[in-house]
Amino acid sequence: MLTAARGATLILLGALLAQAPLTAQAYQPREPEYSGPPSTTASTTPTVAPTSAPTAEPSATPTPTSTPSASTPVAEPTARSWSEVVKQVTDTSPGDLQVRSADQSEQAESMLRCFKLDTENYCLGLGFVDRVPTGAQLQELVSPPSQRAAGDVGVEQDIPTGDLTPAAFVAQRAAMPKSTRVNAELDEMQAAWNGREKARELRELVAANTPPVNPAEPGSAPAASAAPTPTATATPTVMPTRTVPTVGPSVPVPATPAAPVKTPASAYIMKGFQTSQEKGYWCGPATFQSIDWADDNQKDTQASWAKDLGSTTGGTAISAMVKQTNVKTAWPKSAGTYVVQNVSDWNAQTFFTVHQKHLGVYKAPVIEHVQLLKRYFPYLAFNHSGHYQVGRGYDKANGTIAIFEVFNERRFNSRGNVTDGPRNIPASALFNATLANSFQNIGL
Repeated sequence: MLTAARGATLILLGALLAQAPLTAQAYQPREPEYSGPPSTTASTTPTVAPTSAPTAEPSATPTPTSTPSASTPVAEPTARSWSEVVKQVTDTSPGDLQVRSADQSEQAESMLRCFKLDTENYCLGLGFVDRVPTGAQLQELVSPPSQRAAGDVGVEQDIPTGDLTPAAFVAQRAAMPKSTRVNAELDEMQAAWNGREKARELRELVAANTPPVNPAEPGSAPAASAAPTPTATATPTVMPTRTVPTVGPSVPVPATPAAPVKTPASAYIMKGFQTSQEKGYWCGPATFQSIDWADDNQKDTQASWAKDLGSTTGGTAISAMVKQTNVKTAWPKSAGTYVVQNVSDWNAQTFFTVHQKHLGVYKAPVIEHVQLLKRYFPYLAFNHSGHYQVGRGYDKANGTIAIFEVFNERRFNSRGNVTDGPRNIPASALFNATLANSFQNIGL
């Protein structure tokens, strides 16, 4: 019996020793970087088949959350209330020392920060965008522009007309003390927050199969970022939800969506309210003078509007144009809160459709933001800089958008043409002129 018992014990001990190489590894301590649930990809010993779904191996380098990389934009948390917007803007605005020690590229990333307002992306200075720009795109935006008049043989370059360039906008914001800069950013974000529903419906309009409403401009250069839209029949357009501008940072109450409406074949507003800029860099004040004059029939001076808009010899920011439209005019009562809207992902058809709704249904002007080049505006003798105009009408049959041109070449150059006053521009030409501007945005 003892012999039999000893033999059974030896057999059992041998079995346990045979299993030891398989089970000992389970008791070895894991390396710190792999603490947590075991990962099948971390093991150096191949196994026949995993017994559970593999887990992702932790990254050794944390993903940045405050500044965009060259190819990847920042994913900001979504703001669901105005108080969250205020906190995000205040917390992310850099300190004075940080701004002074930053180069132009770093300043661009901090001055043109982007935020998620419910479902919409808004970037300071740029407006509502479908896609948040990367660090490389922001750097390109503030770099010296390439020759805008390439292909315009024999066309001279003349004076700038008053649009604030992206580089000048960044430099202007960066020069402000932080407290002043945050106030300016919150002023801009207030209009964006109140107008986020308009931006959402504009984005949905772009995503939809917009029907073509104007013929292509003969000889015009195609937009680099605009894809052609298949031909379709005209369909009724829906009025966007309107929000009445608020005095303080309160959440606007959306109005009940209106029934679908058809835009008229043509529409023109603001007859007789054209103006002409008094200084070479006052296209902003002149454009706003016209917009405000048509609203209350009181023609305030361009000098007074230059002060309110913060215009300098470098020009006027479109965010200031939008802010004053919301604060000083009644146009938002019919058109909803005015916003800065990027159009780089639009096409000429969508651009014309949006103008038809704004001008034909809401009877409210559009703040056009173009590059004033002879190829798009043949009445010019020279090429000029970024520029503002008043969008005031359209004609579907002719495929044109009516503007007030506020710049008179002859006034500033004896060899120039008489250019100010009412003009009808092919919608595709106005759209391409908007894309030629570095900002690629409008105010509406």
